[in-house]
Amino acid sequence: MGKTTKAKNTFNLTTDPLIRIANQDSEHSLLTLVQAEIIPRLMSAHRDSRQTSLSANNISRNEIIAFTQALLAQDVAAANVIVAELREDGCTIDAIYLQLLAPSARYLGELWEADTCNFSEVTLCLWRIQTMLYDLSPAFQSDAAQRAAAPIERRILIANLPGHQHTLGVSMLSEFFRREGWVTLTIPSPQPREIQDSLSTDWFDVLALSAGTDREIDDLQKTVQAARKTSRNPRLAIMVGGALLLRRPELVSIVGADGTANDANSALTMATNLVQHQREVRLN
Repeated sequence: MGKTTKAKNTFNLTTDPLIRIANQDSEHSLLTLVQAEIIPRLMSAHRDSRQTSLSANNISRNEIIAFTQALLAQDVAAANVIVAELREDGCTIDAIYLQLLAPSARYLGELWEADTCNFSEVTLCLWRIQTMLYDLSPAFQSDAAQRAAAPIERRILIANLPGHQHTLGVSMLSEFFRREGWVTLTIPSPQPREIQDSLSTDWFDVLALSAGTDREIDDLQKTVQAARKTSRNPRLAIMVGGALLLRRPELVSIVGADGTANDANSALTMATNLVQHQREVRLN
């Protein structure tokens, strides 16, 4: 087993890509980000299997609108009050993610299409949603200490493709893996060769790559191939996900990966099974 690697900070609020997007003259790219990447990632990453608990925490359309309007008005305090009141009423963090933050991003898309919000307003509001995720992370992780420790250490590298900047999906996925006790390294915006360098320096059981659009298919295939060549773990398991794979799951075999998952919980199950298979192969 290689040396332990500290997880990189998932959120960089001073250089986040959503802020950099605001400085680009490309409104179409924002609409694509909202519709094709951010909304499906928020929805799929937090589709919790505990449907019974979520059904008891229904968040109304009016609360979603009030939360979004508070963020658009730069009244973060009012948005925080809404979240605090929902928590006091018994809403779980999973419900906040699934029934408030994700619908808020979708509502922003509606406002954009209706020309009610401009480019900068939507961009900054999306950044505030990501900030909210960062603020809620300690509460989301709070029950990790009460979970049974895994009998063996499990290590995963979660990353976007180099040069691609849709960070919410990988950031949120890493929250679920960390809560389950995985040693997790997250690289939201990797530099060229950063993924390969990390795999060659430290041992990882699983690599999870995220892709959003058809333009990323070639890069995804090349990154999978390079990962297998450079990994310290000769049996590295590679999972691929994101909006692209939700639309085209058949790409798993085309790019040479081991599997894909529709949501965070199924990703956890698949990764656990892949690690178990690796170790059974080594023992035989």
